[in-house]
Amino acid sequence: MTEEFRPIDHGPRSNESEFGEFDDEGVDISWRDKSRWRTLERERGVIVERLPFTIGIVDSEEQLARVQALRAAAYGHHLPEYAAKFSRPDHMDRLPAMTVFYAQDKDTGRMIGTARLQTNLHGPLQIEASLELPPQRKGSLLCEVTRLAVLPGCPYPVRLALVKAIHLFCTANQIGGVVVGSRRSLLRQYLNLGFGCLYGDNRMVPLAHGSGLEHRILFRDTVTSQAEMAAKKHPIHAFVFRTYHPDIQVFSAVLGQSSRKLGTGDDSYYNSKAA
Repeated sequence: MTEEFRPIDHGPRSNESEFGEFDDEGVDISWRDKSRWRTLERERGVIVERLPFTIGIVDSEEQLARVQALRAAAYGHHLPEYAAKFSRPDHMDRLPAMTVFYAQDKDTGRMIGTARLQTNLHGPLQIEASLELPPQRKGSLLCEVTRLAVLPGCPYPVRLALVKAIHLFCTANQIGGVVVGSRRSLLRQYLNLGFGCLYGDNRMVPLAHGSGLEHRILFRDTVTSQAEMAAKKHPIHAFVFRTYHPDIQVFSAVLGQSSRKLGTGDDSYYNSKAA
């Protein structure tokens, strides 16, 4: 049984991004009155959208400390009893299998969103301590998203941009799909981000790494998600797949290195690689 996309109430929710209204092409028309910070334009036929925040990957202790503070604020808003836990350093952030994403407001420099991604290349996913993956998902390179958090009351589509960043990261790294455990309070948001039930039966599973709370186990296929969302005329399809967001800077360091090589006019580097 596949869960279909359902329209949602876009009123403010703590620890969640707002999506606003979408037109027929999936463009968020509620942003059109906020031209101070949002620009949607075409450059040589390409749809370009400039966001009021940037998405990047944590690469310093200072950034990681700020992410931990954001987690405490976001999760503490929903689950006050866990605020102290999420404010402490987490050794898993530094493991080779982990990548920590962040969203930073351009105007204030404040951290407004974060997500952590773990691949199963170096070992089982955290979620596998609480459940067994279905047979069709075994033997594939997968990732699990945890610690997905947005600053309470943030008016920007941060969660959506983080999902796009994760999709781009998965595509570039040959990761076949994304697994996530969702509490009931966030389930509708994940469904509207293109996720569906991993098992197809809507079961709730207590997760050991989720403080024993029951979660719905969701999955998003990296390969098929674009076609599926296009077929459903999903309102986020244009944002994720048809729009260029220069502020989603997942691969800026790699691109910078390539540009410097090209800018030298010296192709000996490439000749040596091909030799």
